[in-house]
Amino acid sequence: MIRGERVYLRAIERDDLERCHDWMNDEELTATLAQRYPISLAREADWVERSTRGQDTSELNFAICLDQGDRHIGNCGLMGIDRDNRTATLGIFIGEKDCRGQGFGEEAVRTLCRFAFEEMDLRKIRLDVHAGNADAVKTYERVGFRREGVLREDVFRKGGPVDVIRMGLLRAELV
Repeated sequence: MIRGERVYLRAIERDDLERCHDWMNDEELTATLAQRYPISLAREADWVERSTRGQDTSELNFAICLDQGDRHIGNCGLMGIDRDNRTATLGIFIGEKDCRGQGFGEEAVRTLCRFAFEEMDLRKIRLDVHAGNADAVKTYERVGFRREGVLREDVFRKGGPVDVIRMGLLRAELV
C-alpha cells in the first residue's frame, strides 16, 4: 500500500471488476477521459487481469481507497513508464460521484507522484487534461504541475474539437 493522509493506493484486485466496469461506462466521468466508448465487461476484465498480473512494466495501476472504511473510490496510475528517461504519464479518476470535489483526487495525485519520485526514481511526470476541465487544471497546479503547452483541437468531444493542456511535474516541484 502507498499511504496518503486520507487515502491510500493499493493494487487493483479482481474484486474491483464490477465497480471499475460501472465507472468506465459512466458518461459523465468518461467525458474528460481518453476512454470514449462504452466498455464491455470482458474488455474491462482483461484490463483488471493485466493490472493484477503486473506483467507490463511500462504501466502501474492502483485503486484509490479511503482510509476511513477502506472504500474504493477511483483509480490512478502511471502509463508509458520510461525507465531510461525516468518519465511517466499520470492518469486518474474518482469514480464515486459522492467523493468528487472533496480533495481525494488531489491527495491521490500527490501520493502517487511522491511514490514515483521517491521509490521509482522518476524525474518527470506528465499528464494531459482537457482545457475546459478547469477544476482538474487547478488541482494539478496545486500539486505543482506546470503547463507545458496546448495541443490545439487534439480531441473530439460532444460534437466539436477540444484543446488539451499538457502539464508536467519535476521532482523538485512537487508541493
